[in-house]
Order: sequence, then C-alpha cells, then structure tokens
Amino acid sequence: MNKLEPSPAKGQSLVSWGAPATSGLALVCIPWAGAGAAPFRAWTPVLGDTATVYGLRLAGRESRRAEPPAETAGEVVSEVVAELADRGVTRVALFGQCFGAVLAFELAKALTHDGHDIEVSHLLVAAQLAPPHFTEADPTAEHDLLQYVPAHFRDEPDFVQLLLPIIAADIGLVSRYVYRPGAALTTPITVVYGARDDQLSRARLDAWRRETTGPTTFHEVAEGDHLFAGDAWLRLAETVRAAL
Repeated sequence: MNKLEPSPAKGQSLVSWGAPATSGLALVCIPWAGAGAAPFRAWTPVLGDTATVYGLRLAGRESRRAEPPAETAGEVVSEVVAELADRGVTRVALFGQCFGAVLAFELAKALTHDGHDIEVSHLLVAAQLAPPHFTEADPTAEHDLLQYVPAHFRDEPDFVQLLLPIIAADIGLVSRYVYRPGAALTTPITVVYGARDDQLSRARLDAWRRETTGPTTFHEVAEGDHLFAGDAWLRLAETVRAAL
C-alpha cells in the first residue's frame, strides 16, 4: 500500500502590517470572492491608530496557494476563531466585503453565541445582501466570474487564469451556505454600499436590521462600485474608521 502523501502545512490565515494598535482592538477584514489579504495592507495607515488591521488570507491564494480552498463557511470560521485565540485577541471588529460578508456574519455569530472569550464590538459589511438572502441570486447558476476580478487586472490573462478557479471555489462555498435562524446578534452593524454599485440598492440591504438587537447604520460611498475600486477603496477604509 502506498503511503498517503502528507497534506500541506496550513499557513496563517490572519495577516497584519505595522505595529499593533494601542486600542487593543483587532479588525479582521474578509475580502470578496477570489481575493486575498493583500488589498487590506493599504488600510493600515488609515486605521492603524484605531485598530490592528488583519487581512484574512484564505486557503488557495497568495502564500496559501498550495492548500485546497475551504468548502464551507464553518471551516473558515473554526480556523479564524482558533487563530484569534492563539494570538490572544480579546476584542474584535469584523469587516466582510461581498462574499466576505457571509463569513464575517457567521464569524460574529460563532464568537457571540458559542462561548468564546472574544468580544465582537462591531460587524461591518459591504456590498452584500442580508442573510438569509445571501444566495437569493442563485449562486448555483452560471456566473460571470470576471466581475470579481478588479478591472486593472483583467488585461493580464495569466493572472486572471490563476484567479478564476479560486473565485469559482468561493462562489461554490456560498452556494452551499445555509442560513440558520437563531438568536440575533447584539453587536452594532454597519452596512456600506457603493453609489455606483449596479448589483445592489439601498432598499435591498435594509433586512440587515433584523440580524441584531443593536443599532444598524447605512453608509453610501459616493465613488464606490461593487468592488470599491480605485479611490473608493480608501474611502471605504475611512468609512470603516468612522464607524469604529
């Protein structure tokens, strides 16, 4: 019998840049489908005195390319909870964009309701419908995966070909997501959307109010499209800072 090949060692999922914030608050930032931690590096100068910015590097991308992508939100949540505990984090804010909002919401629920000693001070979501409507657009249908590739990368075919399988895996994870009603969060929720987002409207986001007994606020980023490309990326960071 052939010996089983060892599985690749897991890399760290949380990546930070710069010195830890004196506030003691960690901000975990979860990207859109196919993206890694790197885009959030630019947020550190904006938010560094408010929170320690951690970008979430999911399996299958960046330095974790050799690892198979997660198949369920639960896998990601368990990994992040364990790493937060290992780092000694006691107070966290969670930001999720698009696909990442699904994971941020489930992470907030796990930290709040599953007996962990980590306080969730704020949940921030951008460019995503409220649960239980995450999958209402039928994620099992054929998708234009290029919509998740930032415009400035679309003229680099080799890079796009690397991204598409990861994007497809993330879309598959969402397609398997099941919303389980339960106790509402008590955490404040901030919902951010782009004025130029042609996939979402402010009215379609209002159901986020039902997911917490705390306050829910809504912020429009004037320059923002669905991925908050270009200058809108730092405007999004400034919106997150103001909310925190």
